Amino acid sequence: MSTVSSLTGELAQARESLSRRLQGVDPSDIAAQRRAYDAYAENDPLPEMATMSEIDLGGVSSLGLLPKGCSGDHVILWAHGGGFTMGSSRSHKGVASQVAAAAKVAAIVPDYRLAPEHRHPAALDDIIISYRSILAEGVKPAHIILAGDSAGGGLAVAAALKLKEQGAPMPAGMILLSPWVDLANRGWSHTSKAQRDPFLTSQGLATRAKQYAGEGSANLSILDADLRGLPPTFIQTGEAEILMSDSTALAERLGAAGVPLTLEIWPEMFHVFQARYPMLAQAREAIQRLGQWSAAHMAK
Repeated sequence: MSTVSSLTGELAQARESLSRRLQGVDPSDIAAQRRAYDAYAENDPLPEMATMSEIDLGGVSSLGLLPKGCSGDHVILWAHGGGFTMGSSRSHKGVASQVAAAAKVAAIVPDYRLAPEHRHPAALDDIIISYRSILAEGVKPAHIILAGDSAGGGLAVAAALKLKEQGAPMPAGMILLSPWVDLANRGWSHTSKAQRDPFLTSQGLATRAKQYAGEGSANLSILDADLRGLPPTFIQTGEAEILMSDSTALAERLGAAGVPLTLEIWPEMFHVFQARYPMLAQAREAIQRLGQWSAAHMAK
């Protein structure tokens, strides 16, 4: 585990921007929330792209991203965040393509089905279908990194577990940004970090969990699963977010299961801070580290 360096003058601006992401949006209007969530990051700068196109992965509409000078035979499959109810390839094409560019590979962001219209396991099924479709296109599992942020981080781990259960080949590795893996929200940081988190609240997470999994959300904790046999995993989390304990608990359990693991806790950083790369030097540094790790773990 490493703790990676902290404050810059950009941090207050980034935190303030994040706190306004859904400001003024009726929390009961899920369509308006989705529009605001997508609009917040939709125009973030992309690396120079060779191609960016809509693709179909076994019926799952997805966005294919190939930064210029990168290999299309190596892929980061990115499960986007958004509390299972928001987010899309539009909101996450920026951070996904930046990590892909750092790794010199392609990225694919599936538009998996969202709750509450589509409850568990619809989103999980779509990520698994996407992974299997990439394999069917001839991409080797050793050339795939399974990635996700927040709820998407939880989906990435859940997909790896289901693929293991099905006897499917594992990807080369997983990169997880502030993964939400305990839908019962039992972690210690829900209390200790509540005053420092600029965006997330335990009540808000509980609402999203119920929309996704109904009354059974408490039974969907990845922390209770058998994690043996999962691929090498790189976790980054902010030190100032209520989901920090999800990352540390997952890292502890992965390590106990014998999974090769890297955990980075970034001081003063918030939930999925990497997505604020237009503002934060720390985000850009973290993205480079994710890309380097991904490249090192993919077969050539």
